[in-house]
Amino acid sequence: MPSRDFAAAADAPWPELDRRFLHTGRPVPPPFPLDVIPEPWRPWIEGHAQGSTCVDYVAQALLAALVAVCGSRLMVDITPHWREPLLLWQALVGAPSTGKTPALVAGRRLLGRVTAPPDDAPQAEKLRADEQPLTAWLFHRGITWWYDDCDDWLLSKEPGDRAIMIEGWSGDPSRSNQALDLGRTGTRFPESIFSTLQADRLAETLSEADPGLLSRILYCWPVTRLDARLDRTAGDESKAGALLQRLVDLPGTICEPAVLALEEAAAERLEELLPRLRAFMRDSDGLEAAWIGKAAGTIVRLAGLLSLMDWAATGGETPCTTVAEPHLERAHALWADYYWPHAQAVFGQVPSTLDERRVRRVGRWLQRMRPQTISREEVRCEALSRKVDADTAERLLERLEQYGAVRLPQPQVHRGAGRPRRRWEVNPELWAN
Repeated sequence: MPSRDFAAAADAPWPELDRRFLHTGRPVPPPFPLDVIPEPWRPWIEGHAQGSTCVDYVAQALLAALVAVCGSRLMVDITPHWREPLLLWQALVGAPSTGKTPALVAGRRLLGRVTAPPDDAPQAEKLRADEQPLTAWLFHRGITWWYDDCDDWLLSKEPGDRAIMIEGWSGDPSRSNQALDLGRTGTRFPESIFSTLQADRLAETLSEADPGLLSRILYCWPVTRLDARLDRTAGDESKAGALLQRLVDLPGTICEPAVLALEEAAAERLEELLPRLRAFMRDSDGLEAAWIGKAAGTIVRLAGLLSLMDWAATGGETPCTTVAEPHLERAHALWADYYWPHAQAVFGQVPSTLDERRVRRVGRWLQRMRPQTISREEVRCEALSRKVDADTAERLLERLEQYGAVRLPQPQVHRGAGRPRRRWEVNPELWAN
C-alpha cells in the first residue's frame, strides 16, 4: 500500500464506540425509605445527610450503631430450632468522595455517646498484626468491624478467617479453635460488619471474593447526590444517643443472649413469605440466588431491629420482648423494595466470562491513562499486571476492536524472528463525556 494510503487509513473515521463492554450504566436503585425508621430517630439521619453524604449512607450508619450495641446479645426466636441474631453485614458502595467515610464517622461518633452499665466493664480486644489495617469498635457485649474499604479483606486468601467470620454472622457457637487465638471469650462470638466498597473495584471483588461472604452482605449503592444543604443544622446527637442508650441498657450478653419472641401474627406472615422467597431464589442463579437464600433470616433480623427502635422511641419501662407483625411487614418491604434492587445493581457488575472481566479492566485502564496507541505488551504488563500471556492480550485487543475501542491503523510489516510488535490506535471517544 502506498504511504498516502497508510495516512488515509489512519485518518479514516472510527466506527461507533459500543460502550456496553465498560458496563458503566446500571439501573437506578430506589432511595432509602425513611418512613420505615421510627420518627424520633429520623432527625439524626436527616441532619447528617447534608453536603458530603446522603440519606442512604447515614441510614445504614444508624442501623450499624444499633447492631453494634444489641445485635450480638439479642436474638429473635422463630421456632425451637431457628433463632436469628440481630447482626447485619453492610456495605456502602460508591465511587471515591461520595460520602461513604463521613457516614462511618457519624455512626462511630454516635456510638461514642453511649456508656456501659456500671456493673459490666468493657473488655479489651487484641488485634493480630495482619489485622491492624482494619478498624474495629468493640462494645463490651459485642463486636462490630468497621472496614473503610472492605475490598482487600474480601479478597484475602486466608480461608480460615473467612470461616470464622461466617460463623460470627450466624451467631452460633464457634467450631473453630482459631477463634480462641483471637482472644474472644465465651462460646459465641457474633460479629457484625459495617464497611465500604469501591465501585470501580466491584467487578474484581465480586468475581474473586468468596461467595459465602458476598451473599451475606446488605448492599447500599445510591445515586451520587448533586445537591448540598449547608444550613448548618444537624441531627440531635443527644436525643439519638439517649435512644441508643436505652438499647444498651437492655439485658442480654454474648454468652446468654436475650430473646425476642416472634408474635403469632408475625410468624404467620413469615410463613406466607417463605414460599415466595424460595421461588425468587429458584428463579435466580449464581450470587443473587445465594443472596436471596439469606432473605428470610435477614428480614427477621431487620424486623427485630425495627421493634427495638420502636420500643426505644415510645419510652416504655418494660424491656422489649417481642417482634410484631407490622415490624415484619416493614422489614420485608425494606428488603424487597430497597436492599434487593441495590443488590441487583451490584451483582449486575459481574461480567459473565473471564475475558469480559479482562476486557472491562483494560477498557477502564485506557480511560484512565488515555494513551494514543497501545501494544500487546502494555496490555499484558501494565493494564493486567502480567496476569495473562501474550496470546491472551492479543485476543483481548481483538475483542476491544470489535467494540470500536481500538484498531490497527495500517497493515504492519514485520521483519525478523519473534512476534510482530504491533501498536493499536485507541479511539479518543473512549474518554469523551
